[in-house]
Amino acid sequence: MKKIVLLGFTMLIISSVLYAQDTQKMNAIKTDLFSPFLRTGVLKYERAFTEDISVQLGFFYTGYSPGDSEAKLSGFGITPEFRLYLSDTPAPVGTYLAPNFRYMSQKAEDPTINEEATLTSFGLAINLGKQWMLKDIVLIDIWVGPVYNFRTLDDPSGEVDVEGADGFGLRLGLALGIAF
Repeated sequence: MKKIVLLGFTMLIISSVLYAQDTQKMNAIKTDLFSPFLRTGVLKYERAFTEDISVQLGFFYTGYSPGDSEAKLSGFGITPEFRLYLSDTPAPVGTYLAPNFRYMSQKAEDPTINEEATLTSFGLAINLGKQWMLKDIVLIDIWVGPVYNFRTLDDPSGEVDVEGADGFGLRLGLALGIAF
């Protein structure tokens, strides 16, 4: 799966560079600024199709282990996103609305008590964001919006209860990237 996603990103980037317009930057690669604090790697690719419309595909992988604990949370997620730019500046710069979907699969393991569980989450969100371009190459992207999550837990021990974990939450973030 990781190889397919990497191959897809590579093909998109190569084709975008070959067919990019001369004056307007149509593509961007970004990463979230807060994710390293959670030992998570995030890569996003955005492609503008018109002055008002772009799509973004985000992928993350995490391998978080809190403090001195032997417990570990690992997994991946993918977020396809449609962006409608509301400002007068052409995409990928300006204010936007972005409905999106997120799929996450995470595994929690604690070898000290010999327990593990797998959490699967599907989320539907709509973000309001703003993206700036500095020096005609650096992008700063900030967003906030509500999300509704549907979660399931595969817990062989039956001790963990996620009832009530479904429902509304808040997505917010800050990303830094390059435009080309």
